[in-house]
Amino acid sequence: MSEAPARPVPAANAYGRFTEDGREYVVTDPRTPRPWVNVISNARAGLVVSQTGSGFTWVDNSQLAVVTRWEQDLTEDSSGRFLYLRDVDTGEVWSLSPAPCLPAYDRFECRHGLGYTTFRTAKNGIAAEWTLFADPEATAELWRLTLTNELLTPRRLELVAFVEWNCGVTPSPRREFTKLFLECERDVERNAVFARSHMWEVGSERWGHWNTGFPYVSALACTEPVSEAEGDKAAFLGRLGSFAAPAALAGKAWPGSFGRHGDAVGALRVPIEIPWGGTLDLGFVLATAETDEGTRALLARFGNVAALDASLAAAKARWTGLLAAHRVETPDATFDAFLNDWVRYQAISARIQGRCGYYQQSGAYGFRDQLQDSQVWLTVDPSLCREQIRLHAAHQFADGSVYHWWHPLSEMGHVTKMTDDLLWLAFVTAAYVRETGDLSILADRAPFLDDPQPAPLVEHVLRAFERVFRRTSPRGLPYIGAGDWNDGLSAVGLEEKGESIWLAHFLAGILGEWSGLFARTGEPARAADFATRREALVAAINEYGWDGSWYWRATLDSGEKIGSHENERGKIYLNAQTWAVLNDVAPPDRAAAAMAAVKEHLVSPAGALLLGPAYDRPVREIGYITRYAAGMRENGGVYTHAATWAISAAGKSKDPDLVETLLAAIDPTRKDPEAYRAEPYVLPGNVDGPDSPLHGRAGWTWYTGSAQWLHRVVCEWVVGVRPELDGMRFDPCLPPSWGTVRMTRPWRGVTLDVTVVRDEALSPGAVRVEVDGNGLEGTLLPPPPAGTTAKGRTKVEVRYRGA
Repeated sequence: MSEAPARPVPAANAYGRFTEDGREYVVTDPRTPRPWVNVISNARAGLVVSQTGSGFTWVDNSQLAVVTRWEQDLTEDSSGRFLYLRDVDTGEVWSLSPAPCLPAYDRFECRHGLGYTTFRTAKNGIAAEWTLFADPEATAELWRLTLTNELLTPRRLELVAFVEWNCGVTPSPRREFTKLFLECERDVERNAVFARSHMWEVGSERWGHWNTGFPYVSALACTEPVSEAEGDKAAFLGRLGSFAAPAALAGKAWPGSFGRHGDAVGALRVPIEIPWGGTLDLGFVLATAETDEGTRALLARFGNVAALDASLAAAKARWTGLLAAHRVETPDATFDAFLNDWVRYQAISARIQGRCGYYQQSGAYGFRDQLQDSQVWLTVDPSLCREQIRLHAAHQFADGSVYHWWHPLSEMGHVTKMTDDLLWLAFVTAAYVRETGDLSILADRAPFLDDPQPAPLVEHVLRAFERVFRRTSPRGLPYIGAGDWNDGLSAVGLEEKGESIWLAHFLAGILGEWSGLFARTGEPARAADFATRREALVAAINEYGWDGSWYWRATLDSGEKIGSHENERGKIYLNAQTWAVLNDVAPPDRAAAAMAAVKEHLVSPAGALLLGPAYDRPVREIGYITRYAAGMRENGGVYTHAATWAISAAGKSKDPDLVETLLAAIDPTRKDPEAYRAEPYVLPGNVDGPDSPLHGRAGWTWYTGSAQWLHRVVCEWVVGVRPELDGMRFDPCLPPSWGTVRMTRPWRGVTLDVTVVRDEALSPGAVRVEVDGNGLEGTLLPPPPAGTTAKGRTKVEVRYRGA
């Protein structure tokens, strides 16, 4: 199967379209309902850019080490980096992206691609192509620019590049304070402006608060000679000036103010002449390194057009290569582009590397969050998932508890009474072993936060289990503490009395997984213990947690239930039903009843609601989830992360109609942009539910764990190609509109070429599998011999009929 969709991808809406190969989304009207952005990153650095050109740049931590200043105003969306053009003869000024001048272009396209964004504009006879991207490895944001004179007369122009330096933590409520520590200087030889900050709001244990310097040096440079530069914002804008019409673009000489006593910016003035019909190629480098020498080296490395072109080609090739091996082809080419490329790009670029979006500059690693996200690596490069597991193990305390999140650079972490975080270490480790068959990961060693002596990963996992075992109610149900997966249930169990049914489902599943793992590592006693604990937990859930037609969600410290028919609001919660099915906690009759309740109470045109009905007033004893407006985010909205799990449960329940309904409901490529508002090429974290007057409006995009999960869910529970400890299971539940699906997938040293076909000639519920033309007994393909590295191909045909 080819790397790109085999069929053309059609136009999506009035504001833009996918390209035919699906690898770019082309915004043709910049007046989108909300910013439509791209999060572009490598392992250390990156940028966010919207269809207006607004956005920001960071290195190593998108909250603590933000290089350029940006205002998080999603209505105005007109701050960040700018490129201006001025016609010397007429004095007319415009920007090469809509921000900040908002020019009336003769032609406009913003092409968001995998690892780059390109603005193609034409105005006043000048065609411009401006591509912004991050080098695949270096801490450099690069701008590649081509200007073409489309008139029959030569043109005299001035090109002006502008950034406002931040060089520290963002968002900062003390701009006028932090700017006092910034310094910028001009480097004439390198056509550059350098910037640094002598104060970083990340404190020092030894030297205290506000007494450390920002540990990086940044510079903005041009590949062409620069006639003038400016380092002071007031001088650039002029009195009462604006970015749309700054004094610096009036044609007068610049003051050239630098040093430590101004308002630090970086502006470069580049005089250019283009003959009629001629073209000029040039570029800019926004480089950051730990030292002046390191930054100068980056400027030298990327200081010519050929180097920029090579870097851009490498950036594109990196993403193509990462996403090439695992591909799905359905009857819907638009969905294929979204699933194969965009959601995995979203998971890697925004969640794992950037840890940010336009709505949230986190920069931190969430213990549960990036662990789940790292599962995207399992069919790309499993060693990177393994590396993420080790990183998180090293952020566990010796008693089994963990940081809820922590910041790289500062290593500052947040300790909470959350009760699920620590168990995701066991969950993702088991997923790694299912995919790779490699039990050696259990011997990987990592220290504890409060004990530097490295311990095997299996010891870290056991300590997490032991802590959860200790935090169990007399009824045998785990305590919820300050929230389980749902952070908004922040007060339910602060006194360590409230119980969580969802956490019990989650724990039951992991206990079963690890019982199987311990059986394979030669620990029969521990395997039996975990199996016994699972059996007891499942019994307790079904004795106490069944509410008549569904499972209740949790009890407060007072013993009062939530997610129960006894409640007027928050009567039913999604995860308490779906995970009962996924982890085989519910007996068949209760599993059917729970999913029927989901369909009756929680399925909406926007997706599966997290709970319903929404809370209509704050309830202090439950937590901040009740303080959101009704229908927003966790309070009765579609929380996309959980909505993907609902698709899994529908697939496991063999309900193809529900699979199709839920999958179509959260597919952004199908949405009306006026109602939905957000980007049609990535997932949002949430969508307003029916208790909101804006039902169907998407919320925060990019920074959501649903991206990785949607890809995984479709591959494993819809197409039904699912790794298990003992092999690869083929267990499809295709939507009725999908007659045939193909998948190419790496697995333990071989490549599987899978075709799944719905065959109505079979008896109901039948699944027949052929491997390289030979019938397979059952639906589990045994793994290839250990150590297989031949990269051979195995052809699999799966024919099935739904029950």
